[in-house]
Formats: sequence, C-alpha cells, structure tokens
Amino acid sequence: MADRLEKLEAQRLAVVSETKIDYRNGSFGFIGIVLGVILMLAIPSIQIVSFILIGGGILVVAVFYGKAGAKISRLKAELKFKLVTTLLEEEFEGVSYDPHGKIPIGHIMSTKTVKSPDRYYGEDYMKGIYKGVKFQVSDVDLKERHVHRDSKGNTHVTYETYFKGRWYIYQFERNFRKELKILEARAPLFANQNLVKVETESIAFNKKFSIYASDLEFGFYHITPSMIEKLLTMESMHRGSILYCFRHDELHIGVNDRRNYMEISYKTPITRETLSSLLDQIELIPAIVNEFRLDSSKFKNTL
Repeated sequence: MADRLEKLEAQRLAVVSETKIDYRNGSFGFIGIVLGVILMLAIPSIQIVSFILIGGGILVVAVFYGKAGAKISRLKAELKFKLVTTLLEEEFEGVSYDPHGKIPIGHIMSTKTVKSPDRYYGEDYMKGIYKGVKFQVSDVDLKERHVHRDSKGNTHVTYETYFKGRWYIYQFERNFRKELKILEARAPLFANQNLVKVETESIAFNKKFSIYASDLEFGFYHITPSMIEKLLTMESMHRGSILYCFRHDELHIGVNDRRNYMEISYKTPITRETLSSLLDQIELIPAIVNEFRLDSSKFKNTL
C-alpha cells in the first residue's frame, strides 16, 4: 500500500513540475500581447507588427496553457481512479470502480422510497464484497422537471435537484421476501399502500422516522433497541436526510446531503494523512455492515 502511494505521489510531482514549465512558457505569450498593445497605441504606423505580437502571444498562451490543462485533467482522472481502487482493494474483495458509472435508476426506484426523476446523474460507482456481503455504492443526483412562465408568457424549463448524495446497496444471503422502510418523518410516501405503519417504544425515534413494514412481525424483527440506537447515530452523522429500505435480500441506504463525494485535489501531496477524508468515506461502507451486523446469522440463508 505504502509503495503504491509513493509511486502515485512521484507521478503527481512529475506532472505538476511539467505543468509549471508549460505555464511559465505560456506567460511569454502575455508579454507579447502587452508589447503588441503598447506598440499599437504608441506607434500606430506599425500596426502589422503589433497584430503579429498580439496574435503570436495569444497562440503561445493557448498552446502552453492548453497543454498544461490537458495534463492536469489526465492526472486528476488517473490519480482518482488509482487511489480509489487501491484503497478499495486494501479493504474488500471482488472490487470494481468506475468513476463515470452509477447504480441503475431502476434498482433505486424498486425501493419506492423516492419519486422517479426526470433526469438522473451519477458517478463514482463502486462494488465489492465485505465479510460475504456484496455492496454497491455510487453518487446520485435526481432531478425534477419544472415548467415556468414569465410575465410575457414565455415558457422556461428547468431541472431542479431533489435528491443528491450517496446510495448504498448491500446484498446478504437470506431473502426475507418482505420489506421494511425507515424514512425521515417529514419525507413524502411513495407507494406504501401495502405496508403497515410500525411504532417503536422510542419517542425520539418516532419523531425522527416513520417506519413501514410488510407486517408488524417483520418490522419488530429488525427494529430492535440496538438497531434504533444505531439508526439514530447514523442520522446524527449526516447532514440532510437519510432513508433505509430492507427489501427481500437487500438493504438500501440513501443519504441526501447535497454533497460531492470522492473529490481529490491534484495539488495535495498523497499520504495516508492527506487521504483521511477519502478513507473516511470508504470506511463507512464496512461500518454499515458491522453496525447492522449484516454478516450475522440473522441475514444468513438458514435453509
């Protein structure tokens, strides 16, 4: 692990050094532009020379700044892919990471916990296995179409985000063939007609969350005092809203916190200390398995 980080840091330093040279060379173009403008104003009779200096300066700036920008874009993409893959492989089995991938919208909509979007964006798709539990994670951005009319009767269409954050899916061995939804109390309901409402003995929990289950027995099977404590802890760790859905053999967790995850700066040296934020985001994946004991006999196939 340490060797891989050192190699990535060496690669980062090499590219940053190259871009500094490109930016320095590009700065000569600004000198040419300034000289051309001065000559144009001071000696109008040699405007051709001024135009050559200005045009040449613009070309030099465009070429070298363009080269630097392209190198930085490639570096950011490569560092992100290699860093995230390295950190995932250190913790999980069967790892796959696609910076441009996302959880299929149909899989999210199958939970009926959020309304269907008019536009859906996603990125940073990860999957793997931890303690025998399969997981998928990606950033999601769900948008709703809005039509507005101005005072002149013109129609304007906008797409406004109503859910932006991260979506987790854990697949365990046992298929309960039932559902349990835990939504924040103020969250709207979506197709929960066939579910019954479950009330817990915790007043604080009932104020924060609404619980719906296929039946009361299934609801109380999962919503134990220990689970209530863990759910309240999870809720306090995140800004925005959070939802849970046990569906058949999966646990879905949607975190709507308007946050962009997995962001990496090419300017920051690569060490375990500087990667602490990225590590914390990845560590949440096994933390959910451990806290909810998704690898326990409760979620194993008993047949």
